[in-house]
Amino acid sequence: MRRVLHFRLYSLPEQRLERVHMQFEALAAARTWRCNSPWVASAQSTGLFEMEYFRHLRQEDRADLSAAGFVKMAGDETDALIITIFMRDLSAEYGIRVAMKDEDHPLAKLRRLEFHGGRLPTGQSLEDVLAKRPVIKKVEGERILFYPPTFRLHSQGPPSPEWAYALCGIRAYAPTLMEAEQEALKILRGFGHLGA
Repeated sequence: MRRVLHFRLYSLPEQRLERVHMQFEALAAARTWRCNSPWVASAQSTGLFEMEYFRHLRQEDRADLSAAGFVKMAGDETDALIITIFMRDLSAEYGIRVAMKDEDHPLAKLRRLEFHGGRLPTGQSLEDVLAKRPVIKKVEGERILFYPPTFRLHSQGPPSPEWAYALCGIRAYAPTLMEAEQEALKILRGFGHLGA
């Protein structure tokens, strides 16, 4: 059975639901997903599946549930990490609680996450608890390594404020993981054209 990442948004003002739906649509269109594209269901959903999914969740969950969804993963940790960062950003933008459940995540500390106003319940940022090692994405036989902002190349070196990525002997930086992934894929395609 495929790994499934579940997410729920709580206490979101109803007038913000339409914008959240648009944000999910923009995220789904922003990149090529190896997993299913992210989607969200709420009281404003018009699709039958989304309406029924949300209705069932409202019956089993608390009354302050505003929106929810899930994504079937396809073995790409970059997909899971981008969705997690997106959920953290929604929590920060709207000052709401977001809960995520990923029972099969390879890191136990990331199987259940909650964000309150963009921070973990302990007050830490997501970057504070990310693995201190790179996230590896394999594309066309090449490895792309993504380093979170808290990663230190040397124990004495300062952390970078940006995501680093490395491939084919090149190391560079980008403000977000999604931008780092897009730039790395452009470089990989460029090398592919040179070798062809």
